[in-house]
Amino acid sequence: MKTILIATSALGVLAFSDAAAAQTVATGATEDAIVVTGQRAQQERSIQVKRDAIGVVDVAAADEIGRLPDRNVAEVIEHLPGVGVSYDQGEGRYVAIRGVPSNLNNYTLNGLEIGNPDGTTRALPLDIISGQLLNRVEVVKVKTADMDGQGIGGTINLVTQTAFDFKARSNLAISAKAGYQTLNEKVPYQADASVGTRFGSDDQFGIVLGGSYSFRDFDSEGFYPDNWKPLATAARGGVPDNIKYTQYSLKRERISGTGSFDWHPSDTQTFYVRGVYSKFTEDEVRPRYRLDFTTTPFTLNPDGLTGQTVGVPSSATGAAGSGPERREDLRLDYKSKYLATGSVGGSTELNRLTLNYDAAYSRNRTVDRYPLWQFRCNPGTVNFDFTEKVYEAAPVTECTGNQLQFRQYQEFDQVNVEKIWQGKVDATYTLDGIGDGGSFLKFGGKYRDTDRTFDQDNPTWVRASATGNRWTLGQYGLDAPGECVNPDSAHPKQCYFNAPVFDIAALQAFTEQNRGGALMPLDAATTLTNNTISDFALKEKVAAGYAMANLVFGAVTLTPGVRYEHTTLDINGFRLAGGAVSAVAAGNSYDDWLPSLIMRIKPSDDTVFRFAYSKSLGRPEYSTLSPGGSIDSANNAASLGNSELKPYRADNLDATAEWYFARGGILSVGAFAKFIRNPIFSQVTVLRNTVFDGVTYPVLNVTQPLNADKGDIVGIEAQYQQQFSFLPGLLSGFGITLNGTLTDSSLRLPDGRLSSFPSQSKYLYGAELFYQKGRLEASVAYHNTGYSLLAIGSPAYNDQYNDDLRRLDAKASFALLENVRLFAEAQNLTDEPTRQYQAGNKNWLIQNERYGRTFYAGISAKF
Repeated sequence: MKTILIATSALGVLAFSDAAAAQTVATGATEDAIVVTGQRAQQERSIQVKRDAIGVVDVAAADEIGRLPDRNVAEVIEHLPGVGVSYDQGEGRYVAIRGVPSNLNNYTLNGLEIGNPDGTTRALPLDIISGQLLNRVEVVKVKTADMDGQGIGGTINLVTQTAFDFKARSNLAISAKAGYQTLNEKVPYQADASVGTRFGSDDQFGIVLGGSYSFRDFDSEGFYPDNWKPLATAARGGVPDNIKYTQYSLKRERISGTGSFDWHPSDTQTFYVRGVYSKFTEDEVRPRYRLDFTTTPFTLNPDGLTGQTVGVPSSATGAAGSGPERREDLRLDYKSKYLATGSVGGSTELNRLTLNYDAAYSRNRTVDRYPLWQFRCNPGTVNFDFTEKVYEAAPVTECTGNQLQFRQYQEFDQVNVEKIWQGKVDATYTLDGIGDGGSFLKFGGKYRDTDRTFDQDNPTWVRASATGNRWTLGQYGLDAPGECVNPDSAHPKQCYFNAPVFDIAALQAFTEQNRGGALMPLDAATTLTNNTISDFALKEKVAAGYAMANLVFGAVTLTPGVRYEHTTLDINGFRLAGGAVSAVAAGNSYDDWLPSLIMRIKPSDDTVFRFAYSKSLGRPEYSTLSPGGSIDSANNAASLGNSELKPYRADNLDATAEWYFARGGILSVGAFAKFIRNPIFSQVTVLRNTVFDGVTYPVLNVTQPLNADKGDIVGIEAQYQQQFSFLPGLLSGFGITLNGTLTDSSLRLPDGRLSSFPSQSKYLYGAELFYQKGRLEASVAYHNTGYSLLAIGSPAYNDQYNDDLRRLDAKASFALLENVRLFAEAQNLTDEPTRQYQAGNKNWLIQNERYGRTFYAGISAKF
C-alpha cells in the first residue's frame, strides 16, 4: 500500500497559491456569499474557489457554514476532504489534516497567526469560535513561499466578514434556536446576529458588527479502565489496573464578537481595522467512582472472562482493610478561554506594484481552577465480568460513607497568558509580456514576537498520617445518595451505580473550616512540587523573508519560491531536587530555508492538474519545551519537558487531478506524501513502586517528549459532488457529496520499533445527501474518523488509540417568507460514544464516553 502511494505521489507535487493571491481569488469568488441563498449556490461558490486557485484549497463559505448542525469551526470543516476531528465531551475540538496532528497545523485569522488560548499547546481548540460570524473558512493543504513555514498538515485560515463582501449596501442577519438533549432533558440555545453597511458619498466606508451566544447544560456518561497488562489466562489477553465511571454535568457558554471597519478612499488605496473576541467558559461537576486492582491478583474462572479479586473490607469506623481499593473522587472544574485579536492594515497600488501591509496584536488567556477531593476504602471481594466491551466489576458489598476515608484534597489553579505582536509587508509586481497575463513577482517579510507564561499552583492537603485521623465521609455527614451512570449506548439502561456520592455544599463548608487543621494538614513537599515544576516563561521570535514568482504560460502556470525563517527561543522554568527549587534557563535557535515549486496545468476549462513540492516545519509544543514538568499526584502521572527538542521538518509532494463536469459538480483525486525528520512523540512509561522527587508511587505514568529519527505520511484523497438538476420534477432537487481519504504512516522510534503517527487516521470518509426545491432545503450527513494512535507507550502494550468515531447529523429548513426560514436540526442521531483503547486491541477499552442525541428548532432571517 505505502509503496503504491509513494510512487503515485512521486509523479508530481501540488501546492496552494500565495496567501494574498488566494484570498483575492476567494474574495472575488464569494463576495456575494451573504446574499445568494440556497445550498446549491453555496456549494458552487466553494467549488469555484477551489477551481480558480493556483494550488489546492478547500473552503466552507459563509452560508454553507449553516448547512448542517455544526456547533463550531472544527465541525464545519470536518466535512471537507482530508480533515479529521477529535471530539471533547461530544463537541468537535481539534483538527488533523491529512493525518498530521493538530499541533502541527498553522492557524490564522485573515492571514495572520491567531495564537492559542488553550494551555500550553499549539493545537488551537476550534470549539472556541462560532462559525456563524465568518465569511469563510479556508483549509490550505500545501505551503508556498509567502505563507508561514509552520504547518506540516496545512493552514486553517479564518476569514471574517467585511461590508465590501455584500452586494447590498446594508445587510442584517439573525438566527436563534433552542433544543432538547436526550441524556439530561435540558434545553441548549444559541443566537447569532450581524449587521453591516457601506456609507459615504461613494460608499467608501464600510462597517460590520457581529455577535454570537450559545449555552449548553448537558451530561456525559463515561467508563474508563486504565493500564491493561498482559495475562495469559484472560480471554481478552489481559486485565486492567482499575475501573472508573462517572456522570459529568457540564455548562458550556460561548460568547463571540467581531467587528470590521474598512475605508476605500480610492480604487488604489484601502485601509482597515478589525477585531475578534471570543470567550469560552465551562463549569463541570465530576464525581468519579473508581476501583483499583493494582496490588491485587485476578482470580479468573475457566472461561477467562469472569472471576473475582479478594480482600478484607475497611471497618465501619474507617480502619484500613486490604485487597481492591475503592475511591470516590469529586472535581468541580471551572475553565475559561479568552481569545482577542486586533489588526490594522491596508493596500496601495502604484501602477504595477501593489503593497500590502498588516499588523496585529493578540492576547489569549486560559484560566483553569478546580478543587479535588479523594476518599478511599477497601470494599473486600470484587466480582468482575469481562463478557461485554463495557464490562462489569462491582464489590460484593459496596462501601458505605462510614468506610470511605479521607485521603487528599487539592486546589488547582492554572493561568496561561499569551501575547503576540506581528507585522508583515508583501509587495507584488505585475509582469507584462509573459504568457496570457496573471504573471507576477512577489516578495516580502514578516516578524512575530510571542511571549507566553504558564503559572500553576496546586496546594495539597492530606490526612495527618498513614494511621492517624482516618476520618470518613459518613462521620461528618458529607455523603449523599447514589446515582446511576449509563455509559453504554448499546445497553442504555445498564446501570453502573455510583454510591455513596457527595453532599457538595456540606463538603465545601467542611473543607473551608478544616483545611490546614488537624483533619486536613498541608502536605508541604507535594505542594512545593506541584507549585513549582510546571511553571515556565517562553519567548519565541520568528523573522522571515521570501521571494516567489507566478508565471503563466498558456495552460501551464509555474509558481517557484523560497522562504527563510529564523527562530529564537528563550525558556525559563524550574526544577526540584532534594526538596530545593532551582531556576533553569534554556535557549535555542534554528534557521530554515523553505523552497516550493508549484505547477498548475489546465488543458481545458473543466480540467485542472496540480503538482507541487514544498518544505514546511512544525515547532514543538510549548509545554514540551519546559525545562521542568508537572506532577499529577491525584492520578499518579508525571509529565516532563525537553528543551532540547528539534522542530519537525517535512518535504511534501502532492499531485491532484480535478474534473468540473457540471455546474456544482466535481470529481477530484489527489495523492500526497510527507517525509518528516525529527518527529516528536510522547512516550508513556508505566513505573511501578517507584520514587519520584522524594514521593513513593505504587504506579506512576511518566510522559516525556522525544525526537525520533524520521517518519512519513502518504495518502490518497478523493471528492465527488453532483447536483441532480437533470432529473425530472421533485427528484431534481437532490444532490450528493462524497469524500474519502486513505493514509498510511510510519514512525521509527528510538528503541527501533515502528509506529504510526499520533492522530493519523487510516480512513476518513463522509457522505452527505442534500435537497433543495422550492421552499424546502434539507441535508443528512454521515462522517467517519478512523481509529488513530493517541499516545506511544513503553512497553508497546501501553500504546493508546482513539477508536473510530461515526457521526450522523441532519438539518431541514423551510422558507416561511422570502427572507425568513424555519429550521430543525438533529445531532449525533446514532448516540455514538467516543472510545479509546490500548495496545491496538479494541477489547482493551480505556474510555467509553456517551453524550446522547440533541435536537434543535429555530428561525433565521436575512435582510
